[in-house]
Amino acid sequence: MCPECSKTFYEHNPFTTEGMKISLTTVYNVLNDLKKPNETFTAVAHRYHISPTAAAYIFDRHVNISRRKLPECICIDEVYAFSSSKGDYVCVLLDFNSQNVIDLLPSRRKYDLMNYLSLIPREERLNVKVVSTDMWETYRIVTKLMFPNAVNSLDKFHLVQEFNRRLERIRIDAMNRVKPNPNFKEINHSSCEVTKHREMQKQYYVLKKFNWLLLKNDDKISDPDMEKKYNRVLEGYYNYYDLVEYMIKTDSQLEEALYLKDELKRFFDKSDTDTAKDNLNELIREFKSSSIPIMNEFGNTMVRWKNEIINSFIKVNPEKTKRVNNGIIENRNKTIKNIKHNSNGYRNWERFRNRVMYVLNDDATYYMYPKKKD
Repeated sequence: MCPECSKTFYEHNPFTTEGMKISLTTVYNVLNDLKKPNETFTAVAHRYHISPTAAAYIFDRHVNISRRKLPECICIDEVYAFSSSKGDYVCVLLDFNSQNVIDLLPSRRKYDLMNYLSLIPREERLNVKVVSTDMWETYRIVTKLMFPNAVNSLDKFHLVQEFNRRLERIRIDAMNRVKPNPNFKEINHSSCEVTKHREMQKQYYVLKKFNWLLLKNDDKISDPDMEKKYNRVLEGYYNYYDLVEYMIKTDSQLEEALYLKDELKRFFDKSDTDTAKDNLNELIREFKSSSIPIMNEFGNTMVRWKNEIINSFIKVNPEKTKRVNNGIIENRNKTIKNIKHNSNGYRNWERFRNRVMYVLNDDATYYMYPKKKD
């Protein structure tokens, strides 16, 4: 009590902030632990003997990550991580050179992206030179409208992924064509029919069990001299090369599809900014002349994304040695999913966004003392 005015007041406590009963040491320990992607509010709260609500409250008061300035090269991708009225996908903007997350958006819809980017000064948007995306058409439209000085680059991984989906479709069709009758009884059929049935069983087995070999680009797979191992079902010794050959003999379309797969790989391995256009035109001709309809369609896909594929050969790091791609952002997406899964999901968008930005950006930190509300 004040001896002059007789009013009561709390004595100053140097170990806590105003309105808090938790020590500053505990607050900083909580915030430092929440920098780790595998930690949850509940786990951290139990460690420091506070409630999960208190841990979340501490985080909300001390962590508020602002959007970063737009760099020259941006990677854009989406990840299934937060459900809201705007959708289930979170849009991630990443600086390719610094590998820092620029911002996290609760929607990948065209209207929402346009609204968000329109609030960023035009001078800042004009500084962007390259935008790397997947094959989501909205990203191409937004890039053209909101980044006038930028070119759109199609990430190689997503183009190869689209090809692999078609290759898988060919494999599944081939597998279904040789699917043996489960009710087949050898005793009721001739020796010729029995032999044919057994061969179909082997073909079906190889196509189903070793499908991953068709998608791999590994020297071991193309090496016929690799050590062979006995396979009980096939009743013989086989290596990876033999198994791929076995699948090719089962269906002629698979052989042609694997040839086109090698051509696609050769295009990305051998091309550069000077040769990409001519090499891509030749690759498109090969796909469009294929006897496989879905490979013709893939050729048309490459025609639609021709400029973006060529732009993927642009080298954008300061040393001009690295081609732009979305590999880094795909890695960040895994961490975002882990943050979501470990916590069984978030309901508060601002908390989720701040947590992701806080974890993914090494230089992101917290306020020593919470900002006072206006």
